[in-house]
Amino acid sequence: MSDSTDLRPGDLVEGVAAGSTHGTVLRRRLDREPWSGGTTSDGRERTVVSDGRGVDMLYTDTIKIIERAQ
Repeated sequence: MSDSTDLRPGDLVEGVAAGSTHGTVLRRRLDREPWSGGTTSDGRERTVVSDGRGVDMLYTDTIKIIERAQ
């Protein structure tokens, strides 16, 4: 797991899509610093990530850094 404040543009990250009932894991190469997506009604923090083509909201406690930006 990673603190979303450690994420930088160019990092390859993966995490569970917020709101996913099946635990869908998304992998994205960040094009900018992520930002807070707020907190769910059950208290889970969310982080918004962008890959230049779109944005996705991930549960913060599931985000893993797969590869650091060079």
